[in-house]
Amino acid sequence: MKKVLSLILALLLIPAAFLPTRAENGGKADLVYLWDRSGETPVRIGSAVPLAEGIVVMPAAVLPEAVQQLTVSDGAHDWTVRAAIPDSEGLIASVFFDAGEVPADFAFWQLMPYGESVPADACVVRTAEENGSRKEISVLSSEEMIRQGRRCLLLTLTEPASPGSAVLTADGQLAAVVIAEWAEGNNRALAVPADEIAGSLAGTSQLLANLQSWGSAPEGLNVTLKKNRATIEWKQMILPETAEGETLYLVVADTANNYLNYFPAEMKNRTVTLLLTPGRFYIAGMLKTKTTPSDYPVSYVSFFVPRAKRLTDYRFEPVVTAVAESSGEGKAPVPVTEVTEELLRSGRAYFYSHSAYQVVTTISDVTLLITLTDPKGNNYRYESSWIYSPDYMKEDIWYLLLKDTGLLSMLDVNGYPPGLYRLAYYLNGDLADSLEFTLK
Repeated sequence: MKKVLSLILALLLIPAAFLPTRAENGGKADLVYLWDRSGETPVRIGSAVPLAEGIVVMPAAVLPEAVQQLTVSDGAHDWTVRAAIPDSEGLIASVFFDAGEVPADFAFWQLMPYGESVPADACVVRTAEENGSRKEISVLSSEEMIRQGRRCLLLTLTEPASPGSAVLTADGQLAAVVIAEWAEGNNRALAVPADEIAGSLAGTSQLLANLQSWGSAPEGLNVTLKKNRATIEWKQMILPETAEGETLYLVVADTANNYLNYFPAEMKNRTVTLLLTPGRFYIAGMLKTKTTPSDYPVSYVSFFVPRAKRLTDYRFEPVVTAVAESSGEGKAPVPVTEVTEELLRSGRAYFYSHSAYQVVTTISDVTLLITLTDPKGNNYRYESSWIYSPDYMKEDIWYLLLKDTGLLSMLDVNGYPPGLYRLAYYLNGDLADSLEFTLK
């Protein structure tokens, strides 16, 4: 894992002049394929772009939820996929494979340096056809657009290109990765540019930095996912013996966070159920310690919580989702237009929601998860429940004191990093609404 992390950081930080070119690293870079080998007949998932030893990137939309039986193939060799991690917006995925037996002539494309750009008509798209052959397509024009909060390129091509194609400059640098065909117009494609790919890899490198190795799943420790509800059970597990003064904990961690969640492992029912944040990568394992757990278990189960879909049941419509401030006791909080650290620390800040929906009876068995993600990628969670009621469905207004949720407790102690924050809430694992604010 340390080797993979080092390659990511080199990819992002080393000047382009010092990165290996196609000629220097022994061969010509080309697209690879991902295969799903879980059934009797292998299924080709799509093409991907090799970026560094053991790392390829591809459209997140084509990935299946289960990645245990995926392999990366260059047509002559197959390599086992160890993890496939979509970015938070679900545009591209970083796929990590076992690169121990990669041949010397296997090469990767050099990512175009951060902040640089080239004219669209100076690029070509390297695409993979259905029969497995490759071809290069000219780019006629490009326009910028925002897709799911990220900068993307809308390319007009001379011929259609499949998702997972590479957009290359004249000297063979990777300028973008095609993630989808565009429905409007002929031969148009949506692509994620190099800067956004670099940002995604930087986030992934923070995630991977917390793992010392891929580890192995401990026998008898099982994770069951139902949307974002994770049930972790170790009833059949033979627990390791502890020394005097040691306590055995179950550690459940979002690997992008700088803090751990933990529970006594020798509890009677040996089962924990949690509402986890969609689109995040977690581990669960056992740890013996005489103090508060601060390290990752050596042996663990890793799992990815599927990205959430927008809530469409009950004709749910968010009207206002905001941070609000109370002006005094007994007064309802009012949404603010600017969020400041002073407000968040004051104890007067609320999570505020105004929504509408349609139901004919009261529905009370709905899970509510509120999350806060800070600029460093730390994700804080608050679990509760939700009730749909015919009495409130035309105008359901509710608010929670942020101090009471615990979402701000770590930030109050460690400080609020400047940058973009995202608050979101999920009902039964579906995304109800979200909001973003910036602390300067």
